[in-house]
Amino acid sequence: MRVRDILDAPQLRMRLLHGDEAALERQVARVCTTDMPDPRPFVTPGALVCTGLVWRHAPGDSDRYIEMLDAAGAAGVVAGRALHGHVPEDVVAACERRGLPLLASPQSVPFSRVVEHLAEQAAEARWGRVRSDAEQQRRLLAAVAGGSDIGELLADVAAAQRISAWLVTATGRVVAGTAPLTEDELDPVVATALGAPRLPAVTAGAMRVLQVGTGDRMTAWYLVIRPSTPDPAPVAADLAAVAELYRRRAADRLHLDWELTDRFPAPHTDRPAASTVALVCEVQLPGAHVAAPPFPFGAGPGLSDGDPRNAPGRAPDSTGISLGRAPIRTPGGGGTVPGGDSGGAHPADPGHAAEAGRDSSREGADVVAVVRAVLHDALPGITTSVDHEGRLVGVCAGAQDEVVRALRRRLGRLTPALNGIRLTLGVSARQPGESMSGAVAAAAAAATVRDDERPIAVRAADLDTAADLFTAVPGGLRRRFAERVLGPVLDYDRKNNAGLLDTLEVFLACEGSWRESAARMHLHLNTVRYRIGRVADLTGRDPNRLDDRLDLYLAVRTLSGRAALAEK
Repeated sequence: MRVRDILDAPQLRMRLLHGDEAALERQVARVCTTDMPDPRPFVTPGALVCTGLVWRHAPGDSDRYIEMLDAAGAAGVVAGRALHGHVPEDVVAACERRGLPLLASPQSVPFSRVVEHLAEQAAEARWGRVRSDAEQQRRLLAAVAGGSDIGELLADVAAAQRISAWLVTATGRVVAGTAPLTEDELDPVVATALGAPRLPAVTAGAMRVLQVGTGDRMTAWYLVIRPSTPDPAPVAADLAAVAELYRRRAADRLHLDWELTDRFPAPHTDRPAASTVALVCEVQLPGAHVAAPPFPFGAGPGLSDGDPRNAPGRAPDSTGISLGRAPIRTPGGGGTVPGGDSGGAHPADPGHAAEAGRDSSREGADVVAVVRAVLHDALPGITTSVDHEGRLVGVCAGAQDEVVRALRRRLGRLTPALNGIRLTLGVSARQPGESMSGAVAAAAAAATVRDDERPIAVRAADLDTAADLFTAVPGGLRRRFAERVLGPVLDYDRKNNAGLLDTLEVFLACEGSWRESAARMHLHLNTVRYRIGRVADLTGRDPNRLDDRLDLYLAVRTLSGRAALAEK
C-alpha cells in the first residue's frame, strides 16, 4: 500500500498538508501510533506514523521530532487535530524540510481505523495473490496436460512476468530459454548450480538459480531467472515444479532408449560410416583400484568382432541375452558390482542417488547411470551402452576434435559435483575403411592412459606415433608382452632389490646416454653400465640395438603406466 492509498480512502477522510507526487508513492509497510518523546524505538522503515502531537510543547519541538522520524525511515506522518484543534504550521514546515508527506486526520476518525484499513487492504492483497497463484498453477497444469512444449510454456510465463528465463542442465545444455546464452554466460550459472551450498542461489550477474526437483545435481535441470525488478518472480516455484514433469518425461524416454539399446544392441558394423566418433569412458570411484581387464576389449574368448553378443553393453552369458547390467570397479578394489540397471527405478533420477543406507553395489550402479545420463546431456544424439568391464561406450555423429572440445567444456563444468569420482574418456574418429569396433578399441586404449590427474580427462586417440599405435593394442596383450620381455628383470628386482627396472627406465628416457643416466640417478657410471648389462643378460635383448630397444621401451611404458618416458 502507498501513502496515496491512505489519502484516497474515502472512509478515512484524510487531508493532505504536504507531499509531492513522489512522496505520495512511498510504500507503507505498517502503521505505527506513538506520542513518545523519542519515537525511534517504535518506528521501523516504511512505517506510517500516527501521532496526536502530544510531544509538541513549543514550535521548536517539531524540527527535532520530525528529524527523528525521518532518520528512522518513516514513510509519512498522520497528525491528529484533537489536541490543538488543527495541525500547527511548524509541524507542516518541519515535514516540508524533511520531505515527509503529512496527512491531517479528522477528530472523528481514530487512529485504530487507519490500522484496520491497512490490515484489510493487506488481507485482500494476500487473498488476491493466492487466487492469482492458484489460477497460474491451473493454467500451467492445463498447458502440461495439453502437451505444450516446455519452450513455449517458458516463453509465455516469462513474458507475463516480465522476466528472462532459461532451463539449463548441469553440463550447460539449454533445454529452453527466452534468449540465447553464450558459453561464457553459462559457466557462472552452472558453477552456482553445482557449487552453491544451497539453492536457490544468485550468481555474480544477479541470475537466480533454482533446482528443478531434488536429488543429484549432475542430472538435475535448473531454472535460471533474470528478473526485471529486484523482487524474484512469484511464479518461479510453480514453473520449476512444472519443468520437473518435463525433466522426468525426458528421463523416462532416455531410460527406455537404454533398455532397448542394452537388450538389442546394433552391431558396430551397422553404424553409418560418415563422420562417426567412438567414445569410451572409465568411471573410477573415490579410492578405487582400476583393475586390468580379464581379456582384451572387443572380441572376447570364442567371439568374433562382429558377433552381437560381444557388442558393448552385453554381459557375457550362456544365452547371449543382455541382462542390462555391467560391473564397475568399487572402492578399495574389492570386486565388481552391477551397473546400469535399466529396470525399476531410474538410478539417474533426482532423489534416487541420494537414498540413505545404500551398499557399495548400489552406489556403483548409481554412479554409472548418472555418468551415462551426463554423456547424453553433453552429446545429444549419442548412443551408449555399458561393456562387461563397466566402461561406458558411446557412438555419435560428428568430428573428433569437435567432440573432444565439447566434452572438455561441458563435462569440465561438473567438477564441483564429482566428490572424488574420476572420469577418463577416450575419443576416436572412425577412419575410412575402418570398422566401428576398431574405433571403439582405439578410444578404449586412449581411455586407459592415465597421464592426467584432473578429475575429468578427455584424450583423443591420435595414432601419430608408434607408442600411440601400441596403445591401440588391447590392454591384456600389452601386459602379456611386457611380462614376457621384462619378467626376468622383475623377478631379479624382487629377490635382490637391484633397481634394474628403474635404471632401464631412466636409461631409455635419456636416449641411451650412460653419463646422463648416471647423473639423473646419482649413481656411478660403472653402476649404470653394470645394471643395463644385467638387463641385457636377463632379457636377451641388447639396448644398443634399435629393435631390442623398442621392445624394452614399449614393455617399460606398459608397466610404468606413463604416457611417455620423455615426460619423466
